[in-house]
Amino acid sequence: MEFGAPIDRIWQITKDIEQAAAVGEWEKAAELANERSPLLMSLSAKQTGAALEVLKQVHAVDTLVAAAAESAQSTLSAEYRCAMQATRNVNLYQRVAQF
Repeated sequence: MEFGAPIDRIWQITKDIEQAAAVGEWEKAAELANERSPLLMSLSAKQTGAALEVLKQVHAVDTLVAAAAESAQSTLSAEYRCAMQATRNVNLYQRVAQF
């Protein structure tokens, strides 16, 4: 894409966020989002039609990444609950086995 430097950088960071999310590197995705945020905030309200198209694509990618993050959070929460239950079961066994 050949737009103004801020829009180009915003798009590149957005693609990097998408890639980080795709491989589960959520910390990297968050760092990139923090890097991109001031660039987005610095944009003026008046943008060219092409720049607005890029911003719509950024929004679409962000929507997909947010859905993936929510799914990953749910999965990790379920795994955490299972691990905690397994720990309780092991502790119970150890108490019972001592008798």
